[in-house]
Amino acid sequence: KSWPSFVVVVAIDFGTTSSGYAYAFAKEPECIHTMRRWEGGDPGVSNQKTPTTILLTPDRKFHSFGYAARDFYHDLDPSESKHWLYLEKFKMKLHTTANLSINTDLHAANGKRVKALDIFAYALAFFKEQALKELSDQTGGEFDNSDVRWVITVPAIWKMPAKQFMREAAYKSGLVSRENPEQLIISLEPEAASIYCRKLRLHQMVDLGTQTTQNGFSPSDNVGSGMSQGDRYVVVDCGGGTVDLTVHQIRLPEGHLKELYKASGGPYGSIGIDYEFEKLLCKIFGQDFIDQFKIKRPAAWVDLMIAFESRKRAAAPDRTNPLNINLPFSFIDYYKKFRGHSVEHALRKSNVDFVKWSSQGMLRMNPDAMNSLFKPTIDHIIQHLTSPASGSVGHSARREIQTLMQFGDTEIRAMAVDVSTGRTVKASIDFLSH
Repeated sequence: KSWPSFVVVVAIDFGTTSSGYAYAFAKEPECIHTMRRWEGGDPGVSNQKTPTTILLTPDRKFHSFGYAARDFYHDLDPSESKHWLYLEKFKMKLHTTANLSINTDLHAANGKRVKALDIFAYALAFFKEQALKELSDQTGGEFDNSDVRWVITVPAIWKMPAKQFMREAAYKSGLVSRENPEQLIISLEPEAASIYCRKLRLHQMVDLGTQTTQNGFSPSDNVGSGMSQGDRYVVVDCGGGTVDLTVHQIRLPEGHLKELYKASGGPYGSIGIDYEFEKLLCKIFGQDFIDQFKIKRPAAWVDLMIAFESRKRAAAPDRTNPLNINLPFSFIDYYKKFRGHSVEHALRKSNVDFVKWSSQGMLRMNPDAMNSLFKPTIDHIIQHLTSPASGSVGHSARREIQTLMQFGDTEIRAMAVDVSTGRTVKASIDFLSH
């Protein structure tokens, strides 16, 4: 079917940390609907999407996805949970595996192996079911899959085997068939973001404050309306797992995009901050304990990382008061059994000065501690933005810009300061609210 003969286009954003979908009917292509909010959520965290977590039964059958998977797994008795297969943040495997194939394995939280293709197929089948159900509810009748053109977004820096892997998973899931491959489009994330941002009104991207115009354009102007033939811009897609960097140039009169530099980037997403937190815990409590705790109390480990996620989002460079991270009781209890002394004792003995023990049973991190967890990830992004591979060097019109970025689940907040003039621009982009 050609585009006009599909009734609706459904795009699945299969993210490292969270996933979701949006759809638009062919008769109103610019009217984009985001998926309805689902049950569940985290205290202190605002989510439009659902976590990319999947739970299989002990006999390896699909059980649940997202909050439902995480909450069910959390409520299992520890003696039961070790038999269930719980997976999260598994998308990164497609980026990090050098010889990716349909036989590539993933490791569940209990250490058991499972075929990556099966997991991705289960996830896509889940989104297919959810989207078709929502479309049926919207239209008041049974919605047929053949009327849907599916889009799956992938990082531009993924190699061809990873992109082909997603297509194979789509075939296996029943999303589309091999006989109708054109029903599925594998779209590059920065290209989708680039087209989307050009459609936005200026005030939706830039915090204009009291200004009525910005570079001669009013807040109601399209971002793309201010672009001329030959204009170039950088799309920096900061996700949970990877950061993609693409340089595009405007080609008029059609407004087509030309990719000036090969997409580049790396595993510099926000889960890098989680890894730094885990390294900090290992430094305080010992790698051997953390490894054992993750295996013996996997649900409690998930709880701990949820608590950290909430605090991570509350972090800011100008914050002056400490951040408290709640330690699950089973962490405190298991540590005492494992080491023979208390968590408080471990903190006192460690050389980590900026993390203290709170009498309420929390890790008390001063702002410098949290900033240090962000630093390696931010340094990677800055280093890449200023590298020759990004196409940002060698141009005479270079200016020194300092940028502060805050990662959210579906939102990126950025503040850029022109060092020479002190001029500041703030931008807040929420990819699911417009």
